[in-house]
Amino acid sequence: MPQISKKVTFFRRNYFFIMGGIWGLMGVLMIIFQVMDVMAYGYTLIGLIYAVVGYLKRDLALEFISWDDEKIEISEWQQSTRSYKWENIDGINVSATNLTIKSGPVDGTMVELKAYTETDIEKLKTELIPAQTLATA
Repeated sequence: MPQISKKVTFFRRNYFFIMGGIWGLMGVLMIIFQVMDVMAYGYTLIGLIYAVVGYLKRDLALEFISWDDEKIEISEWQQSTRSYKWENIDGINVSATNLTIKSGPVDGTMVELKAYTETDIEKLKTELIPAQTLATA
């Protein structure tokens, strides 16, 4: 299955862990210095919740577009993978900045291609447009 991937930055990949660390550190410091005890436990709890959410969503940090003879799959940051079958796709438009998939009267998506390389965008243009044309013929 051909695929193009976007490099995910450090902050995006570890967002929930960083925010959990900040909230947790503030809560622990408030407990140590005995400042507003009730809020300190809330801050610590929020930090732990952020860390748990980060652990559960660790696989959703990937951003890619992949396709084969049956479908095209799109994964964006912190979203589950969306899949579109070729027979349900009405049109595909690949520009320098966006990939637009039209599927039915209300379904479809637009993906920003900002961080993808020029070679990846050219690969999309050369491989997706002919594949979509053959699938709907």
